[in-house]
Amino acid sequence: MSHLPEHQVDNLVTRINRIEGQVGGIKKMIIAEKPYNEVLIQLNSARSAIQGISKILLEAQADHSLMNVSDGASLDDELKQLREVIKQYHKMN
Repeated sequence: MSHLPEHQVDNLVTRINRIEGQVGGIKKMIIAEKPYNEVLIQLNSARSAIQGISKILLEAQADHSLMNVSDGASLDDELKQLREVIKQYHKMN
């Protein structure tokens, strides 16, 4: 991920830390036998946060591919890599 600007890496790490906290909270809710609907609300929140990260990474890959092509990289190679990222993105959503 060296093509991500430093501020974006920091943003992703912050988001992942928040998700780790959410997952820890969900674990505690399950141990405490909280109502299922409350647990599911938290699970959906964590899933949404993960989807947000995947969107950022998809956009970063698109930007990276366009910059590489403008710098002379193979369009076919960059499209292949971008298609693979899009395929993985769609598996999450």
